Amino acid sequence: MDNIQALLKKYIQFITKKTRELREDRNALIFLVFLLLSACFWVLNALRKDDYTTEVSYPVRFVNVGEDEIVKGSLKRDLHLRIRGGGFKILPYHLRQQFTATAIDISALSRVNVDGVDGAYLNSIDYFKLIEGKLAVGVELEAIMPDTLFIPLIAKERKKLPVKVVADYSFERQCQLSGSIKVSPDSVMVAGAGDVLDTLSYIPTRPLFFENLSDTIVRNVQLDVNPSLELSKRRVVVTLPVEPYTEARINVPIKSLNLPDSVDLKTFPPAIEVSYHIGLTRPLFQVNDFAATIDFASIRFDDLPRRLKVRVQRAPEDIQNMSFRPVFVEYLLEKK
Repeated sequence: MDNIQALLKKYIQFITKKTRELREDRNALIFLVFLLLSACFWVLNALRKDDYTTEVSYPVRFVNVGEDEIVKGSLKRDLHLRIRGGGFKILPYHLRQQFTATAIDISALSRVNVDGVDGAYLNSIDYFKLIEGKLAVGVELEAIMPDTLFIPLIAKERKKLPVKVVADYSFERQCQLSGSIKVSPDSVMVAGAGDVLDTLSYIPTRPLFFENLSDTIVRNVQLDVNPSLELSKRRVVVTLPVEPYTEARINVPIKSLNLPDSVDLKTFPPAIEVSYHIGLTRPLFQVNDFAATIDFASIRFDDLPRRLKVRVQRAPEDIQNMSFRPVFVEYLLEKK
């Protein structure tokens, strides 16, 4: 069979070379047609022989893994079969997948410890008759490799992880999020190999994409996770609260930090104007929600600046598009 594949490859290379000459030489086309015909007859004649030996893959998958253990690596493995038969009989095993994966109950396999690693082992000869029965009539099974397949098993660990929403979105004009993005449940129990769990700090959702949002969106979203892990929930409900907004303004008095008790500060103006966007259904923020300060910890009194910089030290976490003015203020320091 390997000789046939090598010969076919050689003919294809030769045919490709000759095809380039067709436009210039009509005789080359005639030669190529006869060459193809002779190659086909040769291959057909070779496939008529009844004594070819080749190797093919035979997939198996393991089921009924214990509650507190997992298979290290994939649950699907391949055995390699050495088969013998006529060319036409074994050719389909190379052209397409002829076998469906055989389910093997791992709980029924014998256990063994190899170099300190616990696992189960599969004796291939025990499945000789089963696999032989799946071969076409006229195809003989000579051997299964490897004769013993070791399947390492490790302890299953569990960890509760938060769900992180992965989303890219844009809004219609005068619209915005009216609060934080919500996800239900906000965390899931994850089970798997300890070395995999140790690399995770959250479980992401499949990416979400929304354009020109003008109203609240609720979606049932699949979690994006390593297939080797088990989740208590595979899907979560994600809510993006969206509503039209208005611009609000509030005056926040300026306060001093780290100013000596013997000195009073007066600023001009005495307050800053904070502007922000807020959803139409939400109550406005109050003055106590903000803190505007001037910190004298880094200001030298022997080299005072002409103006002082104001910082918003405290503001609501969910405030949108906040800005304030002025950033610098005139001031006067007076001794008490």
